[in-house]
Amino acid sequence: MKYPKLFTPGKIGSLRIKNRFVMPPMQVLYGENDGHPGPRTIAYYEERAKGGVGLIIIEATAVDDVNNTLWDHQLSLTANRYRTDWMLLTEAIHAHDCRVFIQLHHYGAKSAPTPSGAPWAPSEIPALPGGKPGHKMTVEEIRIEQQRFIDAAVRAKQSGFDGVELAGTHGYLLHQFLSPYYNNRDDAYGGSTENRCRFYTEIVQGIHAACGRDFPVSVRFPGDEFTPDIPGTLTIADGVEIAKILEKAGADCLNVSNGNNFNANANCEPYSYVSGWKKHVAKAVHDAVSIPVLATNTIKSPEFAEQMLEEEVSDFVCLGRALIADPMFMKKAAAGDSLGIRKCLGCMFCREQLYSQMPIRCALNPRAGFEFAESACLPKDGAGRPVAVIGAGPAGMEAAIVLQARGFDVTLFEKEKVLAGSMNLADKSYHKEKITYASQTMEEELHRLGVKIMTGHAPSVDEVKALSPAGVVVACGAKPIIPNVPGVDLSNVVTSHDVISGKVKLSGRVAVVGSGMTGLECAEGLCLSGCEVSIIEMLDHVGAGMFSVIVADMMERIKPYHPEIYTSHKLKAITPEGAVAENLESGEDVLINAETVVLSLGVRPDEVTAEQFRSAFDNVLVIGDNEKSGRIPHAMRDGYSKARAFLA
Repeated sequence: MKYPKLFTPGKIGSLRIKNRFVMPPMQVLYGENDGHPGPRTIAYYEERAKGGVGLIIIEATAVDDVNNTLWDHQLSLTANRYRTDWMLLTEAIHAHDCRVFIQLHHYGAKSAPTPSGAPWAPSEIPALPGGKPGHKMTVEEIRIEQQRFIDAAVRAKQSGFDGVELAGTHGYLLHQFLSPYYNNRDDAYGGSTENRCRFYTEIVQGIHAACGRDFPVSVRFPGDEFTPDIPGTLTIADGVEIAKILEKAGADCLNVSNGNNFNANANCEPYSYVSGWKKHVAKAVHDAVSIPVLATNTIKSPEFAEQMLEEEVSDFVCLGRALIADPMFMKKAAAGDSLGIRKCLGCMFCREQLYSQMPIRCALNPRAGFEFAESACLPKDGAGRPVAVIGAGPAGMEAAIVLQARGFDVTLFEKEKVLAGSMNLADKSYHKEKITYASQTMEEELHRLGVKIMTGHAPSVDEVKALSPAGVVVACGAKPIIPNVPGVDLSNVVTSHDVISGKVKLSGRVAVVGSGMTGLECAEGLCLSGCEVSIIEMLDHVGAGMFSVIVADMMERIKPYHPEIYTSHKLKAITPEGAVAENLESGEDVLINAETVVLSLGVRPDEVTAEQFRSAFDNVLVIGDNEKSGRIPHAMRDGYSKARAFLA
């Protein structure tokens, strides 16, 4: 066995777990409108159980729908009527020798107002400054809410769950009681660390009394909030003290997370965070208690997961987004096939969806959330018919993989000498090596399936005709938009693609026109190389169309280089001296001095190539950026779903 520690059984209380892999609670919002787990939820979790994980902890599930407002499609255990559907889920998971807990959850002050008034909270302090205050709970109301957690745990046990977890992190109700920032109480539930833990400890003891001592209770709590500049927030020293109190109260295991309402990146990190950056927190807790410790650590590979166990950072490793990206992570690891794992990009597309209260999606796994409707076993209906795929970017590679798996005889053409298309550009920027790994895995999938790969030239229509294809998939991508402004053809004008790819090397003063993802990546690289950078953006903010968390993360790295940022400025002309931009607020023209002007204004589909093939063949499918410019997740989903249906 290549990863012996990962595949060693472990125990939580008296419960045997077949390996050290845990899927932690991640809200995906696949529930039915009334909070029941329907076919979509069940299929999503069963797929991860099939993949070989030892323990699944179901996402944040509501215990209170009276003094707490659920998100759309959030799961619920607030009443007995939910038990029948939960039994279907637990039985589906148990069928694969996988254990399953459910996380019991209340938003506290983070909740929207309820029909009965402000949501219950430890104090009237809003979740974030300027927000609406919660209702400061009385001791009697604390007892009511604790009983709701206990009643939900009883329902969970009746539904076949092996244990429960308390959602005591990420700024939710329990975390608010724990936090000196939110908890200003002067009764038995405020003040000292022990008092602030009392809400937790009494629930743990109440669940054990109601469900028996052999029904494990996990507590997720913040080992460190990583906000030292905000008074009243928790540090690693607090985390260790809290862990000891929870162990003494009877918690069967501790799930160490991090962060708070001011620093969500500490629990769900953008791509720039390196694996293991917070492992010292889990290690400190692990060394302070004798009960099992679970922890996430930005784990993307089985090698690093094994390392966390070797270093005794935790007793179980939590694979969060890694299991959204590839539910078969464990089976591939057991086979020693690390290259075959589609490793999470850290792109935050899943979190971006969640922040909009939409069901999550995944950039690398187009089936995530569609498991109930799209079987992993593709129909074998290709019958050896030849198909040509033109372009090996994310959409083209995914389409080729699906079509070959369906039994077509696929030839994949790529004009460049290497595969991956736009991914081969996107991986050149700061901390984007995860895209390189994804490209390598997809190329390996193509080779294993036997796809014929032709690189280094763009095929002609006649060359494709020679294959006598049953169909042609056009995935040639898109070309940079070049604006029709005076001076755009001067020698001091280049595109962001030229810069990021390394085709041109720049120095001195540089003006970057456009602040989308590629523009900001280009600006960051230029700053790092010593250039003096100006950023010109027509809108009133940078990063239009990007997830705010990614924008903030990038700007935190760019701002120390003091770039000049011109928002609400429209490019009017380019001169040898730089860029002329119109201030859209004042109407005045501004000359932004620069030795080089970099254009990063997006891309436009390659309609010419698409039309050539449409005119020459009967069955032509145009996908990805070649049809509509978008991001990796859009290209992957487009390539996957359309290839499933093509020529069926």
